[in-house]
Amino acid sequence: MGAVYAPTKGSSRHEYTTNPRLMVYVALIANYIGTDHMIEEKKRKFKPTVETKLAQADSNRVGELARKEGKTKSEVVREAVLWYLDHKEELQFRDREALIAKEIRGMTDRICAMLARQGDAIGTLYELTWMSLPNEDARAQFNTAMTTAKQKTRKRLEKDERDLAEVLKKVVKS
Repeated sequence: MGAVYAPTKGSSRHEYTTNPRLMVYVALIANYIGTDHMIEEKKRKFKPTVETKLAQADSNRVGELARKEGKTKSEVVREAVLWYLDHKEELQFRDREALIAKEIRGMTDRICAMLARQGDAIGTLYELTWMSLPNEDARAQFNTAMTTAKQKTRKRLEKDERDLAEVLKKVVKS
């Protein structure tokens, strides 16, 4: 049996002791009461130390923060290191995600500009063709052909959008 936390002889203070009689006595009382909280194995935990050097201004900032929060400098630095370790991956990817978002905005702007130029050209061609049609039958045939062309274009556009979405997913994952 290891050391137990119990009152020492002639004192009301609790200390760790290895006195076998006292340990048995405490164990019997704990068993009688039905609680194990009176017997507490003394555990030594290894807590490695990490040292670093800070500029005086940074050390002062840590000290001021510790005073404001009612903590020691070690507690403040420990919390800062643990927060950094927990969020390191997120911090690494933040710049990459910003770059990807910038590239996507650039691609979107180029596509929109291209579509606007195409729209202008198509609108001009549409009006010139419409105005040159000789009669209502020709205009009806033109409208039918235009409706069919719009449907085919819409199907191709939907496929292109799906393909583009897949490419972007691969870029974001890598």
